[in-house]
Parts: sequence; structure tokens; C-alpha cells
Amino acid sequence: MGSIGGKRRIRAALVCAGLAAAAATVVPAAASAATALPDAGGTSLGQHGKPGYTLPEGTPKPTGDYRVQSVYKVVKGVQTYTCDATGAWGAASTPEAQLARYGRPGKIHHYAGPRWTARDGSTVVGAVDTRVPQTGTIPWLLLKVTAHENDGPRKELHPVEWISRVKTTGGVSPTGTCTPGETSSVPYGADYVFWAPA
Repeated sequence: MGSIGGKRRIRAALVCAGLAAAAATVVPAAASAATALPDAGGTSLGQHGKPGYTLPEGTPKPTGDYRVQSVYKVVKGVQTYTCDATGAWGAASTPEAQLARYGRPGKIHHYAGPRWTARDGSTVVGAVDTRVPQTGTIPWLLLKVTAHENDGPRKELHPVEWISRVKTTGGVSPTGTCTPGETSSVPYGADYVFWAPA
């Protein structure tokens, strides 16, 4: 009887050891997935190993004492152009995009205005201050926040005063003739940098 009990204890110990080994191999993978950034391009680790963001060279930035509050990436977006009365595509476009935050969870809806609305409902409206032309894609921009909507001291976008649009891809106006009033939605990508007073 003693030997049977001993075998049971040995089996139990082996099972526990196997579970511990499995846990040891699973936990680091889960931890690394939790800290992974949505896109490695243009990003780096910040201080103390926390996710950070490296501004690309040539980023249009506000002058004065400002800090980067957050950076969001377009995960799905279009720029929509409208055909003017002369049968040509207009230069202006209307954005419609879903953004995801680098480094930690967060979503923003970017749309006509241009406006950016965070998950807590806080909204900012921007106006173009600076354009930096790019080859083969829409320009990089610096936009001044001209209005806050659904605002409050604890809201995400409350302190934001400037927004940079950088690392753009696609989104260029169609070419050729068109029917007045016709619209065309062109997929695009970009990063949006939200600036707040330091």
C-alpha cells in the first residue's frame, strides 16, 4: 500500500512540474504580446522599457513648450474627393478613419471637420497650419485645434492643442475627368500625433 501511495505522490509531483513548465513557456509570450506596438515602423521603446514613439524626421511640430500626449495610427481610413462643377476632381478631401493608439489601448474616430473623437466622447476640431508636401501621397500636416466639444478636465482630448499628421501613405486625389457631384474614396494611412502643453 505504501508503494502505491508513493507512486501517486510521484505522479502528482510530475504533473505539477509539467504544469509549471508549461506556464513558464506561456507567460513570457503573453507578456510580450501585451507590450507589442501596432506597427514597428517609426516606433521605439521609451524610458524604462515602456512603449514610445519616435517622430519621423521632418515632422511639422508646434513651436513652444509642448509634449506628445499620444500617437494614433490609421487602421482603416479613406480620403473622399468630390468632382467639381467643371468635371475635375477637387483638391480638398474629407477623412473617414478609425485610429488605434500606439503603446496601449485606445481608439479615435477621425471624420469631417476635420474632427477627432475619442472613446470618452471628447472631440477636437482642427484647422491646417502647415503643409509638408510628400511624393506619391497626401501631405504631412500640422493642425491647430480650434475647438473642443464634449470637453472636460478628465477627458482624453481636453489638453490637446495641436495635431501632426505624419507617415502618410495613399490618399491622393483621383485623376481624369468625372461627373460633377461624383465622389471617390481613396484608402490612406497615417500617424496622428496629439500635442498638449508640457
